[in-house]
Amino acid sequence: MKTFTQIIFSTGMVLGITACLPGTPVVQQTDPSAQPRAGESYHPLTARTGIEQIDQVLDAVASGDSGQLRSLIQFTEAVCTQREGLGGPPKCRAGESEGTLVEVLPFLGSEGSFIHQDEIAEWQGIDVSGLYAIYEVSPDIMVEEYYPPGEYAILFAGRDDESPVALRLTDGRIVRVDYIAGRASLSAILEREASRLILAPIAP
Repeated sequence: MKTFTQIIFSTGMVLGITACLPGTPVVQQTDPSAQPRAGESYHPLTARTGIEQIDQVLDAVASGDSGQLRSLIQFTEAVCTQREGLGGPPKCRAGESEGTLVEVLPFLGSEGSFIHQDEIAEWQGIDVSGLYAIYEVSPDIMVEEYYPPGEYAILFAGRDDESPVALRLTDGRIVRVDYIAGRASLSAILEREASRLILAPIAP
């Protein structure tokens, strides 16, 4: 999956973001296993927020069960197009005429793409190693048609050299998956989109 064009920001930006965003992180860390260990850059996947619609997605990711994660998907209805080029609605597949109604899960990276509902069994979920941040999505952000921004977003650290991943949620369902170009871009996303931090990043 392709990634966003990387934007470089100063290492102090995370501190500035957490100081400026309204609201107080509400993450629950009563379980010692949910506490980040000294020197770690990310929260463990065992961290929970106390917000059921977020925590059920965290449970599914932490379980490593792609079927459980797929069960939480909310597909977007859109009409397909036979027009070429980037962006816009899903492209019609063989046998689908212009304007056919389809149900898809949007993916966003350097380019947008979609997985159709009847293809979702092929999606193996996400391979991540920790939590970077969780936030409430501002209603004022620019919304691209066919790519719902969600009410909440969970930012994950990719495993090894894999890209960070964002799952966007509405009513506890995954409505979009983003592949992100590096940790520096994660802080930029928070600055641009977050109206309230639920789980703040660990300061570098």
